[in-house]
Order: sequence, then C-alpha cells, then structure tokens
Amino acid sequence: MIQKYTIKGIRKFNEDKVIEWTRKIFKVLGHDLEVSEWYNTPTDMYWECITLMAENGSTQGVNVKLRIGETVVVELPWLASEMDVRLCYAFLNAVMKVHRMARIMDENEKSVKLSDCDAEEQWSLRLKNMADIIKKGERTVLAGVNRDFYLDPSSYQNDVEDVDGASAAFRDFVFLQWTDSERNVVAEEKRHITDDEELSSIRVVDNSDDVFIGACQYVGMMRKNTCKMVRFEDFCQLLDGQSESRRVDASQAFLDKMDEERWRELFDKAEGVVKEHFRKTFIMRWNTDISNYKLCEFEEAMDDFEVDGFYYDWSIWDYQKAHIGDRFFMIRTGEGKHGVVMRGTIIGAPYSDEDWSGKGRKVYYIRMSLSHMIHPDKSPFLLTTEELGNAIPSFNWEEGHSGMILDDITAMQLDELWQDYVERIHIMAEEHEEDIKGIQCYKEKDKGNYPLMPSLVFMKKKDW
Repeated sequence: MIQKYTIKGIRKFNEDKVIEWTRKIFKVLGHDLEVSEWYNTPTDMYWECITLMAENGSTQGVNVKLRIGETVVVELPWLASEMDVRLCYAFLNAVMKVHRMARIMDENEKSVKLSDCDAEEQWSLRLKNMADIIKKGERTVLAGVNRDFYLDPSSYQNDVEDVDGASAAFRDFVFLQWTDSERNVVAEEKRHITDDEELSSIRVVDNSDDVFIGACQYVGMMRKNTCKMVRFEDFCQLLDGQSESRRVDASQAFLDKMDEERWRELFDKAEGVVKEHFRKTFIMRWNTDISNYKLCEFEEAMDDFEVDGFYYDWSIWDYQKAHIGDRFFMIRTGEGKHGVVMRGTIIGAPYSDEDWSGKGRKVYYIRMSLSHMIHPDKSPFLLTTEELGNAIPSFNWEEGHSGMILDDITAMQLDELWQDYVERIHIMAEEHEEDIKGIQCYKEKDKGNYPLMPSLVFMKKKDW
C-alpha cells in the first residue's frame, strides 16, 4: 500500500541541497506551508531516516531513507495527504535538480514520471484508500506524523459521494496533526478501576492546564487527591457543550483549563468510580556515603533543570505500588546536610535493570520528572530531616530503602509541611525583592499535578 521510489546512480547524496531545493519547488508550486524534517532512529539497513512534513498539511509525511551504499528510498504512505503527495514529488524533482545522473525507479524497476498528472493519480489512490476504510465500516486507528487518528466511519458515511466522505476524513486527519500540536499530552496509566476488571487504560486530568486527552477507556477527574474515574464516552457527554472541551476524533479530545467552580460542578455531576488518596507519595533516598551519584552531577542537573523533558531514573523499593502520576520526595543523607533536595512526579512504569551497586541484586527503577531542586549545601533554607522528624515522627527520614511508599496520613502531613516550606521560600524571595527563578540554589517549575508526556529524552541516572 506504500508507494516506494528507489533513487539510484548517486555517488554521494547531497541531503542538505536536495531539501533546500525541495522547499523552493514546493513553494513555486503555490504551497505556502513550511516544510520541516524529523530525523528518525536509523536501522541496520539504513544509515539515516528522515520524515519530511508540510506543516498544517501533512497526515503521514514523506519518509526518506538513506541506505548504506548511497541508494535512497522514498516512501509515500498509503494515507498520505494531498500536501504529502505534492511534497513527495517536490522532493523527487529536487533530487533530479541536484543529482542530474540520478535514476528514480518504482517498485517494478520502471522509471518514474514526475508530472502533475502522476502526482494527481497518487492523491486519487489515497482518496480511494480512505474511502475503502469508510465503506468497511470498522473503527480504525491511523498513524499520523504527530498524533494517531481514531477514525469512526459512521461520521463520514452520510456524504453523497465516497470521495466527499474521504476528503472530510482527510481534513480531520490533518486538523488533528497540527492543531495545538504543542499542547501537553496527558500520560496513559494502567490501573484496576474495579475489583472485577482487568487493567484498564486511564488518563488523569486535574484542570491545571490545557491538555490533549489521547485514546483511553477512562478519564480520571481529580479534585484535590480524590479521583473520579469516568468512562471516556460518558466524560465526553458530560462536557458536551462546554467551550473548554472539544472532541477531535472518535477516541480523543482537547480539554482546556476552566473555572475551578465549574470543574467542581462537573466533578460532582460525573458518574464514575471514586477513589480517595489516589496519588501516592514515595520517599526516594540519595545516600552520598554509598551512592555513585556525585554532588557535581547534581549541580550540573540544576543547570539543566529547565530543559524540556529533563528526567531522572532512580531505584524504587515499593515498585509494585507505584503508578505514573504518583509523587516523590528525594531525601539526601550521608555526608553533608540532610534534607529534601528534589520533588516531582513519577512519569514511567517501574522496570528492572542492572543493579546500580554492582551487587547483582534485582533492582527496579522508576522515571521521575522534577518540579523542585534544592542544593543541599548551598541553600540556607533546606527542609531538613530534623524538621521532618520533629513534624512527622512516625516515619524514619534518615534511614531506609529508596522508593518507600508513605501511608496516606503521613503523605498528607508531608504535603502540608512542603506547602508551608515553599510559601516560606517565596516570602523570603519577596522580602529580598528577588525573582524566585533567580535563586541559584533553589529551582522550581509548575507542571500541574498530573503527568505529561516528556517531549524529549535528556538525562538518565540510576541510583539509590
């Protein structure tokens, strides 16, 4: 179903020049859309893989693969949009412009024509592909350059002509890829919603940001630390008519932050499974006496704290009780001051990996996104283990495994203590007329109270 073109006769492929000419030709053809490229992980057969996209026009893009031996393979996906088709032909014409001796062959080893009529034929084939899916009448997931498109054929079967329904589906497919493409994606969690259900897919929202809710069985509505788990269809019906909610396909929706009072009203009105103390709290430990993670690495991490996608991987003891979205506090012990040096959210499921200590134990790790970092030695306002012990004596803050879960009462006490601590930091900053973001030994950022999908992989540490 994918149309493949093989480009031969090139001794050294000039990728930058070809892409430059692709943009020129695409624009000359009357298309004002920006052309961007995404570099994918290469395979053993290829040493470079690129996806070309027409911003606000692509559905699946154009894949360009540079095979070892200088052969170039261009793939036009079976549900590429009209702009994808035009972009593909602009790229092939750019190849011929830069590499005069190149030969472009189809899958039957026949020379490819690069006329507008051939491009129109390829677009007609893709319209037919979409029309065939709609005729089949089954819900289908279509992979897009930015988001998957959950197609419900019944939404497009009322058009008089098959091509009209297919065109409408393509418009919605394109719309989903590029509308609010920077919007935060709510992470998917797997949970037992009821005792008699298998693990279900749930995405949890707390009305703290504008978000994209991807496909899931349940939407978790948070109010403080209580979660009401509502089936996706019921959630969409609940928000039907609300200006902050927009369903973008059969299984996905945009949700904007709304007035807190209205959110409470919707929460009370929703019908679902209620679970109190939904988000759990874990105490991670950094014992500098035995850890292979050094203070200089911590200081480097503070410099990179604001980078999108910054995360840590750390060992966790109570891994079976951990879920995406749970909270953690990192306690530093050993040499130097003892206290809370990190706070944040768990953003990945537990996984086993090599023992960080080299003792050969089976160790589980968790991925964490940070909301706060405090330098343990330079900060004059560290929340110390002594303060923690005085306020909450029921838990041993100095000793124990990394990744121990707190009981619900202790977690609430710690959260209150932490909120008071953060308020004190802000008051001190105001008294000294200093921007909180300008304090070098204290870093914070507000990412809401639920996990979002990180946009890039930046840092990975495994430790205890």
